[in-house]
Amino acid sequence: MLLDTSPARVDVAPVDGSIPAWIAPTIAISLVIIAASLLTVGAVALAIGFGLRNKSRAVSAQLSAFTADAKVVAARLRHEVDSYADLSTEARLKLQRAVDAVETRLQHLDTLAEVFQEELDETALSAASFMRTVRNSGKLFGVARRALRHKKRAEGED
Repeated sequence: MLLDTSPARVDVAPVDGSIPAWIAPTIAISLVIIAASLLTVGAVALAIGFGLRNKSRAVSAQLSAFTADAKVVAARLRHEVDSYADLSTEARLKLQRAVDAVETRLQHLDTLAEVFQEELDETALSAASFMRTVRNSGKLFGVARRALRHKKRAEGED
């Protein structure tokens, strides 16, 4: 028989191979202590889990607030960048118009310079022609004057 229900002495080991009576309560007490320890470990793990869940909710709420703030900052930054891009486009267009206007004015000045150069050339040619005419006229007048002097001398000698 495996379990002996007969009273046995506690201080003496049984001779017939049965289990002493003190071992069963000791095993039961040990199992209760082990069960209580496991329940304590489970309760601690559960408390840690609830604590982590609460902390994760708090972190999630903070991340949500941070994400909302980041979205606001990103939208504002996008607006600023778009404003600078618009300003750059506007400045580039104004600069292009100014360059076109300067090119047009330079073309007009070039045309004016060409006309001025042609007029100057024509005036120089006219002046040179006039001077040649005056010189040639002077020669003619000189020849006529000499002829008149020669004629006066010839009449005066008569």
